[in-house]
Amino acid sequence: MIAVFNRLPVKEGAAGQIVERFANSRGHVQGFPGFVSMEVLSSEGSEGTDEVLVITRWQSRDAFDAWVHSEEFKKAHGQGGGGDLLRGHPQMSIYEVAVERESEPPGG
Repeated sequence: MIAVFNRLPVKEGAAGQIVERFANSRGHVQGFPGFVSMEVLSSEGSEGTDEVLVITRWQSRDAFDAWVHSEEFKKAHGQGGGGDLLRGHPQMSIYEVAVERESEPPGG
């Protein structure tokens, strides 16, 4: 499994708008083969350093690459743009999941 971190540097006060766009964009990535999960994190920094971090998990690098080259990807990234809300270029990092743990039930 891999985790893809996409760091979006957003203009001051725009993090909420970016998060809302992700919250309302159901139906493209969720059904794509190999997609596992997505989290959207928001951070309001000091002096205009607001940031949104999008973390997606994929069964494999091949599955992620297939998503990036798909029509569904083009549809998902063509809606409403969002470039006007960014203060710089997004930065993407890909990691192999080396260790994964889930919470244990109480008393377990």
